[in-house]
Formats: sequence, structure tokens, C-alpha cells
Amino acid sequence: MLVRRSLVLSAILTSAACGPAAPVAVAPAPTAGPEAKPARPTPKTRIDELARAKVYDAQGTLSTCGPPQTGCAEATPDRLFVDRCRVAGFQVLQCGCDVRCSGDVVAANRHYDAAGKPRECAPSTPDCTPPQASAAFQDACAEKGYRLDTCGCEWLCSGNPTSATSAGSPTR
Repeated sequence: MLVRRSLVLSAILTSAACGPAAPVAVAPAPTAGPEAKPARPTPKTRIDELARAKVYDAQGTLSTCGPPQTGCAEATPDRLFVDRCRVAGFQVLQCGCDVRCSGDVVAANRHYDAAGKPRECAPSTPDCTPPQASAAFQDACAEKGYRLDTCGCEWLCSGNPTSATSAGSPTR
């Protein structure tokens, strides 16, 4: 035990004999300057929050929602659009004088042809056999992680086979 104490004491004396320690640089305290403003103002009310929401119309066009208006002309909302919005689990919102949906319900039926053009997937017709899809179209659709569906009397891909997204995209 005495040996340990003498070793510790000699280590302390040796480090003290090497001279004074180098001065430590202390950074100056930051001065209080103007506060940085957030990129987007935080909403103060539910109407402010609604005005920033992304919404879709019956054609799947993206827009932002404006505050609801009271002096709107009496219009009948598109029942099919409203029902599709609710069944898909989205909210139906009044934006200005228009009815909008918090999600793109048109995307569920959106399929793509071999050229990558979006098409509405019509129910398949029982009396029609669609022509064979080209192997290149089948491969491009499958490589992106999508599936071929019979829409009307033709084969369409459940996602865009010509897009630059990586393989392994979820099947829709």
C-alpha cells in the first residue's frame, strides 16, 4: 500500500515539475441576437392548420386548402367522390367553397399503360379477352414491384413501369 502511495505521489510531483499547464482557451459566451424564425409559422388555430393542408379534388389534383367560406352558392357535392374519400380512410374537407379530400382517392384506380401514361382502371369485361401484353411491358412492371391487372379489355400496370423509382416499390 505504501508503494502505491509513493508511486502516485511521484507521478503528481513529476507532472507538476514539468511547468505550468498551457492556458485553456475559453470561447466567449454567445451574445443574444435576433431569434431565428421558423421556416413555416406554427398554426395558431385549427383554421390556420387547415389552410396549410394538402388536399385533392375529384380528379386527383393536389392543392392547398383555404379556410371554409360561408357565402358559397348551394352546390351538390359529388357523392361518389365523397364516399370514395371516406371509404379510403381520408377526411372530407371544405376548402373555400369546394369539397376536397385529404388523400388522393383517384390514385387507387390509377394504372399505367406500356408508355407510362396514367389510365383509369375500368372493371374487366367478362366477354373480352385482352391481347397478350408484351414481354418488355410485363418485365418492366414486375421489376418495379407492381402487378399487371386486367382493366376493361387491356392489361395495365398498377404502377408506372417507366418511372425512375427503384425496384421493390410496394405493390398497389
